[in-house]
Amino acid sequence: MRMNPKSSLRPAYCIDSDAKPIVRKASELTASIRSAPEKVRRIFRFVRDEIPYNFAPAVSNRSHFRASHTLELGTGFCMQKAALFAALCRASGIPARIGFQHIRDYLIAGDFLRLLGTNELSPHGMNAVYLNGRWVMADCTLDRGLVNRKRYRLVDFDGARHALLPKTTRTGKPHFDILKQYGFYNDTPLFASNSMLQWVKEIPQKEWHRLVHRKDGSM
Repeated sequence: MRMNPKSSLRPAYCIDSDAKPIVRKASELTASIRSAPEKVRRIFRFVRDEIPYNFAPAVSNRSHFRASHTLELGTGFCMQKAALFAALCRASGIPARIGFQHIRDYLIAGDFLRLLGTNELSPHGMNAVYLNGRWVMADCTLDRGLVNRKRYRLVDFDGARHALLPKTTRTGKPHFDILKQYGFYNDTPLFASNSMLQWVKEIPQKEWHRLVHRKDGSM
């Protein structure tokens, strides 16, 4: 990935790393840590687990994609969590970008598949972070609580290797395929936020929310 890390340190509209709550949280998470990879690991685990994944987000305008909004909300879907991860990294002095994939989730079935009409999801938000002279990909979408309930594989980040959605569940069932890796951006691009806002308008929200938030719902 040929990307200038210097350009991936500045605040942006959605990746608002200069927002006071973001700066405070970044300091709280990383102030006592010297190693950049360890800082990113701490940020990754915070966003992954302390911002639970929400497959039925209440988004109605672009401001809902801002990292500071997601931090305040305390939950988020993939794009929101990716913007928050990038903002916390930048606030800690570590270059980070938001990226997008076209993925297939083999576990989308039943009513989920009926409402979505497909088991392919695009654009799926994730990240690239610059560590030790190279860009490393990371995906902090699925929180530990969800993973344990569903017996998925937990995505963990060691600060050196790519950490992406797992191909199989703990029991060996097919889970995710990454069909295409799109680009990486210094802010959440309009095509991504507009795509999500359009999807929210098109899907029957009351039925979708009931499905996602039932006892055994979510992803």
